[in-house]
Amino acid sequence: MAQAPPPSRSSPPQQGVRRLRVGAVIAVVLVVGFVAWLIFRDDDNSNGGAQGPSSSVASLTQLRELSQETGQPVYWAGRRAGFTYELTRTKDGNVYIRYLPAGTEVGSQQPNYLTVGTYPRRRALGQLRRLARRKGNFDFALPNGGIAVYSRDLPNSVYLAYPGEDVQVEVYDPRPQRARSLAREGRVRPIS
Repeated sequence: MAQAPPPSRSSPPQQGVRRLRVGAVIAVVLVVGFVAWLIFRDDDNSNGGAQGPSSSVASLTQLRELSQETGQPVYWAGRRAGFTYELTRTKDGNVYIRYLPAGTEVGSQQPNYLTVGTYPRRRALGQLRRLARRKGNFDFALPNGGIAVYSRDLPNSVYLAYPGEDVQVEVYDPRPQRARSLAREGRVRPIS
């Protein structure tokens, strides 16, 4: 006589499935929004960039001057040989540094590259601590009293904040483990 198959695990509760769907929708919206921004942004800087963000190649000297220009610390993942630093600044003060491998054009519409974003946020550390308490989010301590938070639904981005700084930092990498490692190892730091 044939043996009956083992009982299957019960399906997750309906609420968990709903959260997963909401998380998936949010992830899709973020990717679509980023791609739309890349497609529809205006590269004409003749008006001083008033029409929207623009991306350009940045030298190490230009990156070092960013903190003075913005009046806030600007973070990056350090020097990387063989990469071009793509700099994007938005009207609301966000600064993105994207690491483009050799042969990749500035403004590439593929969001497949290490990117460090610095966002002006009042009480950034407190905001991240609250975010860390939400279900599905994970956090770990950073040196100097900082905190890193990432989500099960969007694992490619890790958010950082430190005491005394009104900036939140995002480390995005197509490989979630690499984004967390860069943060955990202290390689994401203010440009100096």
